[in-house]
Amino acid sequence: MKKTVLISILLILTLVASSQFVFQTEFNQRAVEVGESFRIQYLLEDRSDIEFYAPDFNGFRQVNQPEVHIAVTYGSKGEKKNLRNIIYTLEALKPGKYTIPAAGARAGNQFEKGDDVLVEVISKEEAARRSMQSRFNSFNSEAFFLAPGEDPQQKIRKNLFLKVLVDKRNCFVGEPVTATFKLYSRLASRSDIVKNPGFYGFTVQDVINLEDGQSDVETINGNKFDVHTVRKVQLYPLQEGEYTIDPMEVVTKVDFSGSSVNKKPEQEIREGVLPDDPAPPAKGVQTFTTSMSSTSIPIIVKPAPAKNRPSDFAGATGNFSITSAFNKGELGKNEQGELIITISGKGNFTQLASPLIKWPEGLEVFDASVRDELDHKVSPMKGKRTFHIPFLSAKPGTYTIPSIRFSFFDPDSNGFKTAVTQPVLIKITTKEKPAEKAIEKANLLTGHDYRGTILAMLLLVMVSIGGIILWRRKLQEARVEKLKVNKDPLPPTVAELLKPAYENLDSANKEFYTVFRQCIWNFFTIYLGLKGSAMSRYSLLMAMDQKGVDASAQQTILTILEDCETGLFADVDMQGDKKVLLENITQVLESIQKTATVIQS
Repeated sequence: MKKTVLISILLILTLVASSQFVFQTEFNQRAVEVGESFRIQYLLEDRSDIEFYAPDFNGFRQVNQPEVHIAVTYGSKGEKKNLRNIIYTLEALKPGKYTIPAAGARAGNQFEKGDDVLVEVISKEEAARRSMQSRFNSFNSEAFFLAPGEDPQQKIRKNLFLKVLVDKRNCFVGEPVTATFKLYSRLASRSDIVKNPGFYGFTVQDVINLEDGQSDVETINGNKFDVHTVRKVQLYPLQEGEYTIDPMEVVTKVDFSGSSVNKKPEQEIREGVLPDDPAPPAKGVQTFTTSMSSTSIPIIVKPAPAKNRPSDFAGATGNFSITSAFNKGELGKNEQGELIITISGKGNFTQLASPLIKWPEGLEVFDASVRDELDHKVSPMKGKRTFHIPFLSAKPGTYTIPSIRFSFFDPDSNGFKTAVTQPVLIKITTKEKPAEKAIEKANLLTGHDYRGTILAMLLLVMVSIGGIILWRRKLQEARVEKLKVNKDPLPPTVAELLKPAYENLDSANKEFYTVFRQCIWNFFTIYLGLKGSAMSRYSLLMAMDQKGVDASAQQTILTILEDCETGLFADVDMQGDKKVLLENITQVLESIQKTATVIQS
């Protein structure tokens, strides 16, 4: 196809006066991605007296030797002419705008010069952005236009919705379930995640969060949707049973235009309290508020089979290998060493405990530290977990750690497997510590035992250091007391924080619940440090857990916040409940205030 087009072009070029020869530069004018190869072609008559002068391709890598193709064309009078097509394949190396100078050709005293070639090289990220922008620009503006008499809520339901996708609904204990929450929109909207789903019965590993800003375009029933991945998690079930992935709840404000305009849909998504609109809507634009939620998803968790279950199986699910080694092959008496056990592979790493080790007598063992190197973006998680187990011995000799077994259930083969390490040896020598050797050497040289003198000196140094530490501590305490005397006034009480809400008891629902909700979040900003993107139900729940707030108080707070949302966004008369809500929240917040520490902003 390309050759046919080129020959057609060359047929026109053969009409050039016979005193000149054909010479043409061909390049597809487009942006080139870094690492991408592209072609530049030079077309000229295939005559023995014509010399071709290639340009300098600085800034590009020449992929191979130029290709040369010969084509035959005929003029209007049937005259035959051979044409040479010289093709250079180049690779773009780094972003920028480049000029490849013109090539030249000479026939006797006649010299022809081609055209400069302008090449724009862009990064892979910029290429992806332009591709996305191009797809966005292909959206039609029909969804943004609200015709007279058209139901806005029905139009919102068709063009804005929330979905949760799971890769499986049946799994084994420890086998991950990947859940992805996506917001689909063709509208100009501002969405607020007011309730994150609960994942009770699972260990949760986040893969994608709202802050990652991952979006794509999908076509549904012939319409292109802007799709935002709001959250993606790996869920590792802890025990058998039937569990539920709770719905995610979102409140959205949607703008519609009363006139047909060419507008690309834009979405803003955040987690927390929706801010007040910074400015009134543009002329002819109406704003509607709607609530939506994803569906709840039941997950059936099965236990690992009882048949052929190894006695040392402790819940590891996936596919693993195991190694063990000492950090040193030889240690002195009472010198600390480490046994390092590494479990590698893929599976429920966050639920793995150290395997059973048969320690020989004579070794004193301490608590292990755990280090993870995991790729959370793949499911199941892939990487390794390392256990560093410190130990020492006061008894010289050679000790053997026998083979360590690590059994796991492999869902892919629906069976159990056991990985085994090789035995490892550690030698404890009679060598003494460096400090002890220095003392002994001094005794031998002088004939005196300076051990007591040196120990006394060490004791004197330690007492001096202790005195300095004590003096600095008292000095610091004095500074703290001075700061306490000069510190800012005490933070507001619960009654003071809720005063604006009491003053608006007789106001309209929207005004009262806006003020009431803000009063509640002001309390948690002061006493739990929640602000910005952390002002969400999920973050609040985690913060209250850390502060030891009892479950009933947590539920009361969440219920009252939900009542605020109902009063704000639903046409419901809750006049009789306002005072009760205020009394309930006062009791709960005062109980939290007694134990919470003020977080200074």
